[in-house]
Amino acid sequence: MIRLWFKSGAPWIWLNAAAVSTCMIMVVGVLGLVAVRGAGHFWPSQVTQFSYQEEGQQPQIIIGEKVDSSVTPAAMAKSTGHKMADDEDTLIQYLIKTGNRDVTGADFRWIEARKITEQSDPLDLMVVERQEWGNFYGRLLEVKENHKTVATGKEAWAVAQTKIAETLVVLEEIAHLEKKEIGAINYALERLRLKQRKLELNNSLDDTAKQEIAAEKAGYEAQYKQYQVQLVELYQKTRRDSLVATTESGSTLEIPMAKVVRAFQPNAMSFLDKMAHYGTKLVEFLTDDPREANTEGGIFPAIFGTVMMVMMMSVIVTPFGVIAAVYLREYAKQGFTTRLIRIAVNNLAGVPSVVYGVFGLGFFVYILGGNIDQLFFPESAPAPVFGTPGLLWLQLRWPC
Repeated sequence: MIRLWFKSGAPWIWLNAAAVSTCMIMVVGVLGLVAVRGAGHFWPSQVTQFSYQEEGQQPQIIIGEKVDSSVTPAAMAKSTGHKMADDEDTLIQYLIKTGNRDVTGADFRWIEARKITEQSDPLDLMVVERQEWGNFYGRLLEVKENHKTVATGKEAWAVAQTKIAETLVVLEEIAHLEKKEIGAINYALERLRLKQRKLELNNSLDDTAKQEIAAEKAGYEAQYKQYQVQLVELYQKTRRDSLVATTESGSTLEIPMAKVVRAFQPNAMSFLDKMAHYGTKLVEFLTDDPREANTEGGIFPAIFGTVMMVMMMSVIVTPFGVIAAVYLREYAKQGFTTRLIRIAVNNLAGVPSVVYGVFGLGFFVYILGGNIDQLFFPESAPAPVFGTPGLLWLQLRWPC
């Protein structure tokens, strides 16, 4: 019976089903792990204060978020230089995100659980997200305006939140002026420069053209000076306010409001406050530009580029691909050329996509785009126009 069962092929069907099911479970598990760990990143974690004492040293205070932990067998710990007592079987360590990189030079620190003499979660511990140097962990002392103290103690926190909100509004105005208004003027000035250069190459730059270009340039420069005056005033507002806080070592640090993204006290936040914070961070992640070397901020440019690429590919590439496939399958004569195309397609199906990327960079960007620049945009040299990576070349590379 068993032999007949094997000959029927049923065991192999069940084995294949089990393999597929196992793969599906593993894929779902990995996606779930990524979703939980990734989504949990935005939740405000408790900030803990540790009283920590190394052997033969004075006790010290460590403030930060508990990120991870590790358990190491005693034998392995001893081999890496840790001193273990005879009755200790394992070495437990915690990874603490201490932040304050501008003060200590590091964002994280490993500490040993056995050397922690005391730990607590004080309500007044705050986290300050900054434009640079990462998070700051400590306590708020006072708020300054024009180098003068305007709030201390319990009042300082409410005043600090108001000042941060005001500064963020000013920073948005600065960003609008720099990217939109001044950016448009710079673009227009560059177009004028290219126009003048093109006339020079064609030997058509006469006095009339020079006067027209100079007059137009003077108008743009006048607008630029007006915006510069506004920028100076706005930047002065951002430099006016600052926070004064204490670090874990007891030293004070003055943080300009212009460098602060947000400040919050996670230990004092209610569940609803944490939900609101989580939503704000999630929206920021999806809509803002990255900062801190792509370790903080959002991923909006990546999302925008991906969506644009898919839309352009759907409009440009998909019709050609479908038409080519239908033609080769239904209408093309089965001759040498058709067989050659089929062999090429089959070979390309097994080529890693990174090879296509290198080919697209070399052929479309440097060769095709570079020659287009030399023929049609000589006035832009040496700055490339089409000889630079872009969505257009990505679409042309895609059918490969």
